[in-house]
Amino acid sequence: MASTSLTAIIVIISSLVLIDVFCAEVSQSRQNAQSSAQISSDAVSSAKSTTPWPALGQRAATTPRPNSNKRTSRPATQSPKKWIQQNNIWIRNEQASAGGEVGTSQTKDPKSNVQNVRAGVAQQPATTSGRPPLNRGDTYTVLKPQVLPNHNQQALINGLNGNKQSVGPPTSPTSKPLSYAGAVGPKQPQPHPPPSSTTSKAPTPTVPSTGPVSELEEESKRPQNTNDGSGASDDELREFAENILRKDTNNAMKYVTLNIQGMTSSRSSSDEAPKALLNIADPAFKILSIEKIILLYNNYFLDAGQNEVYTGQERIEENNFLDAILATPVMQFARNFLVQKEKIGKDPKEFKDLLRQIWFNMYSRGNGRIGSSGFEHVFVAEIKNNQVSGLHNWLYFNEEESQGRANYLGYLKKLDLGEKGAIVKYHFTFHDIDKPVGSMFVGTSPELEMALYTTCFVLRADRICPLKMNGNKFIIRTYTYRYRGKNMIGSAFPEI
Repeated sequence: MASTSLTAIIVIISSLVLIDVFCAEVSQSRQNAQSSAQISSDAVSSAKSTTPWPALGQRAATTPRPNSNKRTSRPATQSPKKWIQQNNIWIRNEQASAGGEVGTSQTKDPKSNVQNVRAGVAQQPATTSGRPPLNRGDTYTVLKPQVLPNHNQQALINGLNGNKQSVGPPTSPTSKPLSYAGAVGPKQPQPHPPPSSTTSKAPTPTVPSTGPVSELEEESKRPQNTNDGSGASDDELREFAENILRKDTNNAMKYVTLNIQGMTSSRSSSDEAPKALLNIADPAFKILSIEKIILLYNNYFLDAGQNEVYTGQERIEENNFLDAILATPVMQFARNFLVQKEKIGKDPKEFKDLLRQIWFNMYSRGNGRIGSSGFEHVFVAEIKNNQVSGLHNWLYFNEEESQGRANYLGYLKKLDLGEKGAIVKYHFTFHDIDKPVGSMFVGTSPELEMALYTTCFVLRADRICPLKMNGNKFIIRTYTYRYRGKNMIGSAFPEI
């Protein structure tokens, strides 16, 4: 009986101990929860508001916002006050730490931070010091922490501020320079060593000679198979001229009588040729290309300083002439030769457009007057500053001679092309203006002359273009007239 009573007493005592421990834990948990709520309330109350405080003794007329999530302040706990108020200033009621700072701890809450930013409220750190909320009109002072300098951190900051290139990826030494055009522009040519004497070429003359045979002598001194970068050697050009003469099916020499008469000089003022230079039978004018070119003669003003009037009918006549010559074996051979040398494409339209540009595009030879073209200068004639310019076509010379506007005075030199024609270097007057030296083909078709001039202009513009016909060598000179960014023919003629 006594043992049973002892056991019951022990059980009761143990139960009381367990209950006491349990109650202590529950009380501690409640105190912790109240402390956390107080911290949250302090954080909210410490946020800076943009709404001004009302005057003391007045009530703010505010309307409560219908926000169920609105936070409310909890009453302060009965724990000992850590802050006391003196002269309307709250100061901490404890000994300052060795560093003189108020112990704070900041916990980043991304969601609360976003809410504060959206509301326009600066994020303030929450404190665990139990600082009481402000009353209206009250202020408080928080001592700023004194951060001791960290030499390692300061060195890192100075390094970042002083050497900005160390931040980010390293700069490549091949990055774009200040001037982008300098990087993408053409490279400057590097000087090359002078060529050896065994590979040197004869200098190309730049000034035409005044002597009647000096150009042929000059041309004969050049290497016989020279390729100066134009894509065609001298021998290829000579072979080209021989072949194209054989293909001249519209050649009219059999209808032409050439009255060469007496020899003269460029300085002579006497007439050594009383008869007309040319007599042409009517069948020659029935050749299609000759018929078409004669229609173009009256499309131009003789004065090079007078603006030309370009009409739709004149364009039709030009187009008909181009179509007529492009259908001939001569022009087809010339086009294939230039295609082979990769100077033009295989499209026939490209060749026609080239002919239209270099021959029929109008340009100004001075004073801003659009009064000249390659075709007018070579196949017709011009007068500029009281001087005869151009006139290198035998058909136009015959028309002007038959009208008494041109007078043949004698020849300086003649090159025979067999039954296919001739090249004449002669002295004449045009509209009573003396031209000491002129040169032209005689008896050849318009397409042959245009094919030779065009080929030499594309391959050897502003240089000697050596050719050969009927076994006789001669040269053709073509000169570039650049106008508004385009290259046109300024002049073209044979030279013997």
